[in-house]
Amino acid sequence: MRRPARKANGDQNAPSLDSFLDVVTNLVGILIILIMVVGITTRDALFDAATTSSESAKPPALSIPAPEEAAVPQTPPTPKGPTLAELNNLADDVANIQREILQTQQQAKLAFEERNQLQLFLTSAETTLNEKQNELETDKQQAVAQQRELLETSRQLDTLYDQIEGISKYRPEVKELAHYPTPLAKTVFGKEEHFRLKNGRISYVPMDRLVEGMKNDASSHLGRAKRDGTATSRIGPMNGYVMEYTLISRAYQMETSMGTATRGGVELKQFILVPESDLLGEPVEDALKPGSRFRDIIASLDPARTTITIWTYPDSYHQFRSVRDDLYQIGFTTAARPLPTDYPIGGSPQGERSSSQ
Repeated sequence: MRRPARKANGDQNAPSLDSFLDVVTNLVGILIILIMVVGITTRDALFDAATTSSESAKPPALSIPAPEEAAVPQTPPTPKGPTLAELNNLADDVANIQREILQTQQQAKLAFEERNQLQLFLTSAETTLNEKQNELETDKQQAVAQQRELLETSRQLDTLYDQIEGISKYRPEVKELAHYPTPLAKTVFGKEEHFRLKNGRISYVPMDRLVEGMKNDASSHLGRAKRDGTATSRIGPMNGYVMEYTLISRAYQMETSMGTATRGGVELKQFILVPESDLLGEPVEDALKPGSRFRDIIASLDPARTTITIWTYPDSYHQFRSVRDDLYQIGFTTAARPLPTDYPIGGSPQGERSSSQ
């Protein structure tokens, strides 16, 4: 006999008691059948035993031959049914078994309800436990984050302490600022000597001698310049420098009382100085030492009447300061003429004079 399945309030995967009730019911039915079989077997055995004992108790009868009659078939004796007492006993046994079945069903029902209550309590306890675990994990994560933040703050504090200690021991380097009495530049009109500063080397440029040589040499090229309109020539080398210059023929128109007059002439267009080598001169460190070529040239000049012009290339700007400071200590005024890389020293009638400080 199967009972309708009941839906548990607890875990759906928990084992059901319906199967247990079915097993108990089947066992009770089997017991009833066994009891009835045993009762019937016992009744037949008692009946056979009573019949055998009654037959053996009768005295032997005399054998008198009876007249022969036609044989009448005898009907076999009908077996007797169970007695009233036996039926009553069986009924009592069945009633006892039914009561036991009812008691077992009631106990199973109570156990099922108790099991549901326990399952509900267990589910509630698991939910509460999970919530507590989540709270503990959150608190633990917050504690770990706070500890990490504390360590980072402590590390930053140690770094600040180290910086404070380093600052307390730091002594700044005192740099002396050079003061020049003539901060504003002025145009050079007196005697001017030239030097070139490139590749960390300083060399003397004999500008006056080269210009004088150009003037002497130009007279021999005036005719060619007038005829061809232009003439180019070279002077040197002097102290490692060659001057290349160009003459051009130019006509001028002048207003006179007689009208417009045209006059022609030859003039210098430009000149450039071409060094024979980029390694001319001596390193600045050696040039500033006593007995150097630079020192000998400077010693032959009058600081009150001479301005030193230094043609400086980008790779030697920082060394120009050392040369300028040294010349200032001696008493010379200096003029800087910065040049782009690979741009030669040169000049023209339209050029500008050097400015010194």
